[in-house]
Amino acid sequence: MKRIKYIFISLIFISILIQCRKPNLGNPGYAIGIVNYFEPGGFSTSKLINYSFFINGKKYGNQYSNRAGGKKWKIPISGDYKQGDQYMVQYNKDNPSCMTCSRMLFDYPVKDSSDYRRYVNEFDTNPPK
Repeated sequence: MKRIKYIFISLIFISILIQCRKPNLGNPGYAIGIVNYFEPGGFSTSKLINYSFFINGKKYGNQYSNRAGGKKWKIPISGDYKQGDQYMVQYNKDNPSCMTCSRMLFDYPVKDSSDYRRYVNEFDTNPPK
C-alpha cells in the first residue's frame, strides 16, 4: 500500500512538471518586447535571449534558450540580436507574468508604433504559429 502511495504521488509530481514546461498562450495578447540580453551561443552551447515587455505600464519579462528539448520556442539560428532591439511579443493575457506564457516573435521586428498596429491588425485574422 505504501508503495502505491509513492507511485501515485510521483505521477502527480511528474504531471505537474510536464504542465509547467508546456508553453501556454491560451488567451493571446501582444506587446512590444525589448531585448535585454542575447547570448549567441556556439557549437556546443545554445542561444539565450532575455527580454521585457510592458502591459498597462507594468513590466514583465522572460528568458529562454535553444536548449535541446527546451520547453519554449526556438530562437532563429540566423539571428544576431542586440540589446534594445524590439520585436512583437505574444503573451497569455490571463497570466502575463508566467515564464512559459510569452514568446518573442522574431519574424516581427518593431521600428515604430505603426509596425505594432499593423502586426496587431494582422494577428486578428492570422495569428502567429
